[in-house]
Amino acid sequence: MNAFANQIFKSPLRRLPALLTLAAAACAAQAQSSVQLYGIMDAGVQVSDTGAPGQGRQYEVGTGNQAGTRLGFRGTEDLGGGLKAVFNLEMGIFNDTGALITFGEPSNIVFGRRSVVGLQSAFGDIMLGRDYTPAWWNIFQTDRFRLGMPGTIATSSQVAVTRANNGIFYTSPVLGGGFRGRLAYTLGAESSSPRDLGRLAGAQAEYRSGGLLLTAAAQTRTDLVPGSTTNTARLKERGAGLEYAVGNYTVSAGYWATDPVTATVGAVDRSRAAWLGGTVRLGVGQITAQVTRTTMDVFGRGTGRAITAGIAYVHSLSKRTSLYAGIGTVRNDANSRLPLNTGTQRVGGTVFDADPRALVVGMRHDF
Repeated sequence: MNAFANQIFKSPLRRLPALLTLAAAACAAQAQSSVQLYGIMDAGVQVSDTGAPGQGRQYEVGTGNQAGTRLGFRGTEDLGGGLKAVFNLEMGIFNDTGALITFGEPSNIVFGRRSVVGLQSAFGDIMLGRDYTPAWWNIFQTDRFRLGMPGTIATSSQVAVTRANNGIFYTSPVLGGGFRGRLAYTLGAESSSPRDLGRLAGAQAEYRSGGLLLTAAAQTRTDLVPGSTTNTARLKERGAGLEYAVGNYTVSAGYWATDPVTATVGAVDRSRAAWLGGTVRLGVGQITAQVTRTTMDVFGRGTGRAITAGIAYVHSLSKRTSLYAGIGTVRNDANSRLPLNTGTQRVGGTVFDADPRALVVGMRHDF
């Protein structure tokens, strides 16, 4: 070390090779391994009404209206030969209070959005941990609102499982002709009894060509039979969709069916949803509208139907910052109580034949 330091501090001509060697080593180390901090901050004012008798408007500062507020860390290490080690940790945040969003997990969960480590190669990516399910990819890619703003299909599609724990997740490379596939298998409760509780298996396939995307997915999860602590049955869901973009116009359409395991009066026993949406770009802004029809077999009541509709305008101030405004509603019949999803929050959903609605105005910043 002393000899190397002495060489650096000698005459300019003699120290140049040592400085170049040191710089090259630093650049190589930087190229081999990197860690990135990233996130989204999204907040706005929301005016909502559940539509239930005796309840009026509610005013609040909301979060994650256009996109879920998040903070994440991702890293890559080049192992050579086209092989890379990767990881991703991502947490959801209510930035109006600073509290964590756990997505249905226990309150002590920090990285509820994603928590994976794995390998990338020419043969695809394989990840271990908590990740998105095949159903999530299918829904996200065909939702014109990308799971944000009033009118998103996040709730109206009735998709049941969008993230899964204790899983093995595989994504293929893009194959000839634009095909890509995803597989997911989780180990469920692992050490608990019954051990297959929560076990998920699913697959998603997509095809891209120019502005066209076609996608389909199916998955099952093992749940407890109502009233039992040992017997299990399978929740099943499946669907397909498309997106087509040409010039300043994009249209999306899709279908999703979910068959949960339930025997609770008033709960949805089976659902089918179909949606159609479109986006028009206008300079630095865009207008998006979408409508979804959801049909539900409600246990103990019969068939219920709901129409969800929303429209929004997003105005880009820069590549990272945008302003938005959106409005949406759900029209429920006598056997339906579908809530309105406004991004991170839900409005209504507790009273049959009530029509929730909401208006959101806010700002999103990516970093």
